[in-house]
Amino acid sequence: MKYFLLILLASLTACNHVEPIRSTQMPVVPIVVDPQAQQMSRNEVINAVNECESSGMRAVPIISKRLISGMMSDIIIDVQCMPRLRWFNN
Repeated sequence: MKYFLLILLASLTACNHVEPIRSTQMPVVPIVVDPQAQQMSRNEVINAVNECESSGMRAVPIISKRLISGMMSDIIIDVQCMPRLRWFNN
């Protein structure tokens, strides 16, 4: 009986092999910057948001990245009107 339990325990621990983590570094993903994307002015964004809200929809900005003063910055290139969520109606 002792040998049976010893063999059972040894076989269970042999099956419990965990693959080690090979790398702890995060993957490097390049940021693709579109030089053709034109930034909307502040007034254009405000007008687009007001148009969406006046029609009973919500405004969703489409954002791109731009290199400004050596740092990546978000810029708004378009505003889309999407339907409001049923449980989020205001």
